[in-house]
Amino acid sequence: MRWSVKGLGLVSTVVLARILSPSDYGVVAMAMLVVGLADVLTDFGAGTTLLREPNATRDFIDSTWTLGIIQGLIVGSLLALAAPLAGVYFREPRVVMVIWIIAPCVVISSFGNIGITLARKELNFSLEFRYNVIAKVIGAGVTIASALLLRDYRALVIGVAAGYLSGLPLSYLMHPYRPRWCMACFGAMWHFSKWLLVSGIGQFATRKVDEIAAGRLGSTGAFGAYTVGSDIGQLMTAEIGPPINRALLPTLASMQDSVERMRSSTLKTLSVVLTVVLPLGAGLALVAPSATLVLLGPKWTAATPFIAIFALVGSVRVLSGPVAMLLLVMGHSKQQARIVWAEFGLFGLAALALVPSLGFVGLAYARLVSAVLIITIYLAIGRKYAGLHVRQVTRVIWRPCIGVGLMAALLPLFFYIGHAPITQLAVQVVAGAAIYLVWLFGSWLMVGRPDGLERMVLERLAMKSRPDIV
Repeated sequence: MRWSVKGLGLVSTVVLARILSPSDYGVVAMAMLVVGLADVLTDFGAGTTLLREPNATRDFIDSTWTLGIIQGLIVGSLLALAAPLAGVYFREPRVVMVIWIIAPCVVISSFGNIGITLARKELNFSLEFRYNVIAKVIGAGVTIASALLLRDYRALVIGVAAGYLSGLPLSYLMHPYRPRWCMACFGAMWHFSKWLLVSGIGQFATRKVDEIAAGRLGSTGAFGAYTVGSDIGQLMTAEIGPPINRALLPTLASMQDSVERMRSSTLKTLSVVLTVVLPLGAGLALVAPSATLVLLGPKWTAATPFIAIFALVGSVRVLSGPVAMLLLVMGHSKQQARIVWAEFGLFGLAALALVPSLGFVGLAYARLVSAVLIITIYLAIGRKYAGLHVRQVTRVIWRPCIGVGLMAALLPLFFYIGHAPITQLAVQVVAGAAIYLVWLFGSWLMVGRPDGLERMVLERLAMKSRPDIV
């Protein structure tokens, strides 16, 4: 689902980048920052609370839906009031009208069917896949059509609105559950969700404070290059870890009677995430100049350093996901909130040191520094509260880390000056993949073919080669 949704988004971006300018993206990105801030300030994590609840009653499910509507109404009201202030802060009057258009869309979308969350709780990811992909196709199609007609930022606004509004009818068409207004379980939900609220605010502050600062300090064009570079840079890595973690949460919730099983599943998930995500992030960082020209075109060259840095940020950041899911399921949401705010503090210190001399690039590097440091904190908290020992983690990370190091050392040998960007990019991608895969499977054989991603891949291939096996 995540790859399909982001793949559609990438196709849309590649098309729109040839029609619209970085300034157009900057205007809408500024507005969406305000939308995200209003959303996180009122997000009680109702959906996560429902997923975690092992025996959710009808009242609990309906209370979750009701809380979502209340949240949507509050967000819409905050946006309507904050729009003029956002225009003053960003020194961009067009932001005001964009927020006023999105505000009612947020309210309407909050009435969506809670059945989509129930499908995820029941591990029915195929329904969630269809729901999100259809909504994305509608949004991307509307955006591209609008861009061809209007050729400015209004096309992006129309596309965002279409994305919000299309989800409401789809949710009721695709799931039979019919929620009703209920507030009976608000008290029980608050005991757990209050820390999710604190954690969510911290996550937003950590992930978006750089964009909030960049929107104030730079032009809409520079801000557009920064945000698009960030999105492209994290595109692949952010779409590997989260879907795995998305499946891990309800899976761990079903194992709450056995801490050892939960730890084992977490380590296996961490191994898969590392093996796949690290080479993708490092590889994109190494080929960022060619990738920028191929994907976005020459007028977006300012986005190149941001693509490279955020590719590394994305690959590092997703590594904490499995540990975070384990802590969440074990009930340590308070510690989770503390970790998130620690990352915010680390980012702030790094930004103060780097921004004065490096500007926007310094913001991106500050993000990378804080992401690396927070991994060590996650592992320490995981060891204390979940029994994840350093040697267990080391056993699953050393081979992917060495493979990425070899790729970074050898890939420059395949850089050829004078080739067309798309040819250069193709050669680099093939060479990087070959270097990493040779090391990965070679080292796997050397250490005795342990259970892991390599064994799973080979077994799948063997099954496909034998059609008699169902």
